[in-house]
Amino acid sequence: MIKLIKTENDIKAPLPFFAKEIYLQSKSDYYGWFENEHFVLPFTLFKKFIFKRIVFTTEIIYKSEEEINIQKEKDFLNKVVAFIKKNKIADDIFKPQPSAVFNSYPDNCEAFKWGSFVIDIEPSLENMIKKVSKSQRNYIRRAIKDGVKVEKTSNYEEIHKLANETLARQNIQLLINKNEFKEQFNSFHPQNMLMFKVIYENEIQGTLIVFIDEENAFAEYAGSIVKPKHGSLKLLHLTAMEYLAKNYNLKTYDFIGAIPDIIEGSKEAGIQKFKKEFGARIKEGYQFRVIINPLKYYLFDKALKLYFKLKKVQYEDPVEKYRKLSKSYLKV
Repeated sequence: MIKLIKTENDIKAPLPFFAKEIYLQSKSDYYGWFENEHFVLPFTLFKKFIFKRIVFTTEIIYKSEEEINIQKEKDFLNKVVAFIKKNKIADDIFKPQPSAVFNSYPDNCEAFKWGSFVIDIEPSLENMIKKVSKSQRNYIRRAIKDGVKVEKTSNYEEIHKLANETLARQNIQLLINKNEFKEQFNSFHPQNMLMFKVIYENEIQGTLIVFIDEENAFAEYAGSIVKPKHGSLKLLHLTAMEYLAKNYNLKTYDFIGAIPDIIEGSKEAGIQKFKKEFGARIKEGYQFRVIINPLKYYLFDKALKLYFKLKKVQYEDPVEKYRKLSKSYLKV
């Protein structure tokens, strides 16, 4: 039986950061967890006028250390979708957050391939440099020799500015909301959020915002100048990994989101290549979306496109954008 949980204290299972109440309430005033005897699935609910949209913030969380059971996961997702429909909780289940990589997907949904690059980290910068591809390793060592420095920072305005400038340069339609970012900083920093910057000749080359829980780190946002010093951005991530492993005893570092069979030559392929060069492995699986009320979904989509048009931004559905970058069109 599916239960809707509204308070984290009622969940008897360890939760990753993107499933914790402190994170969910930073995204929306409406949030919760679907639960049965085996699994937990966190969500945020966005309400705008007559529209209601659910976004899952992680993949399915196991309540005990049992082996992965894909059929049980599928059954759970089918029951969650049925629960949402029966109780009219939302008009659609939108694409989950980029960090969520599911092992399965519900019936009668729009499923697509998804992944994320993950690397095991350790408290030795030198050991992690050795995992990097040889050509990039040379750039990193040269950057260190040339005096490139990585520092922790709490200047959230400086970090936010460069991250948004980078997103705008990449034609990303949804920039980081400054008020939301400030609230996250006030709520998460430094227990669950750390910020780093890399400097060369007194100029910032890049910035990094990392969210953390008890075991894992997630590279949530990053920014850079147009032409950063060669090796500086990789040194930024590697130094952050070393710091997190040494001071927080974290085990993994997740670069968040990847197209498993991306077409070479695109800007996005270059970003994925950057992640892979650390020696990261790709965790492959699925994401999905479910249209519950077709009319409301259609109207909301039209309203969203109009909103971006008024802001002089060309809106593109994220799933369709990713499909164009996939050799298989993300087919499952």
